Amino acid sequence: MVYYVEYVFAENFLIDFILLFITGKLLKKTIIFRRLIISSVLGAIYVILTAYIGREFMTYFIVKFSVSVLMVIIAYDSKGIAANLRTIIVFYITSLLMVGIITALYFLDYDKLTVNAIVCSIFMGYAALHFFFKEIKTKIEKHNYMRNVEIAVNNKSITLRAYIDTGNELTEPMTGKPVIVANLECIKSLITKELYEEILKCCRNNNSYENLLNMKSNVNLRIVKYNTISSIGKNMICLVPDNIEITDDKNNIVKTDAVIGIYPGRISKKDDYDALLFKKLLELERETNNEYVKSC
Repeated sequence: MVYYVEYVFAENFLIDFILLFITGKLLKKTIIFRRLIISSVLGAIYVILTAYIGREFMTYFIVKFSVSVLMVIIAYDSKGIAANLRTIIVFYITSLLMVGIITALYFLDYDKLTVNAIVCSIFMGYAALHFFFKEIKTKIEKHNYMRNVEIAVNNKSITLRAYIDTGNELTEPMTGKPVIVANLECIKSLITKELYEEILKCCRNNNSYENLLNMKSNVNLRIVKYNTISSIGKNMICLVPDNIEITDDKNNIVKTDAVIGIYPGRISKKDDYDALLFKKLLELERETNNEYVKSC
């Protein structure tokens, strides 16, 4: 079979351009087409030299890797070693996925490999990688919004895994304190059995709260009204704790004055957290971190 230089050059230029373009899209980098064209030309020239000059050293891994790194640096002049390394890794992941798709299409439809394989690999590869990176990003963001919450009531304390809900702006009307929504079963150890059963009865049957509020208990309770998308004027029983400490994964502690809204059902469908924190916490954490920096 005869291979023409211009055909080999055009094919490799197109593939390199697509790979670099997808890499930039996945990392949300500023795409400068002039840089991508120069980088793709470099990759195509390397293939031509390897195929037609045939020098053995051109096929060494270190040479191939160096050329790919140079291509990525030319296409995306990222600042810092970590940023460049991340771009190189994504470029290789994209390349390996495209090779896998093209190989699969090769066995499925050999006669139309060149055109169909490249076109299909573009859409299939980009869609797969976009979904993959979106899932990773979602998990990272969710992990960054997780906190440990220690709640103390009458010399008793529990620690819950909580998630910062940016849509939770619920406050207790009398004091303006933010509300942390917690699962009833998880705070069961903080209250008496009688109080637990009465709270559960009120939550399930939406009974009058007079009996609950008139119960002799050393726990301070509140009733907070709130609205949802499906209903208006719903009531939530809230517990006023003695102390609340919120700790992130870096062991930074934020002490906050809040009330605990009691929810009878599961907070998370996957049971990976038991409470919902309030949006204002992010501001409190920034203020606390700034104080740590100033004190240093």
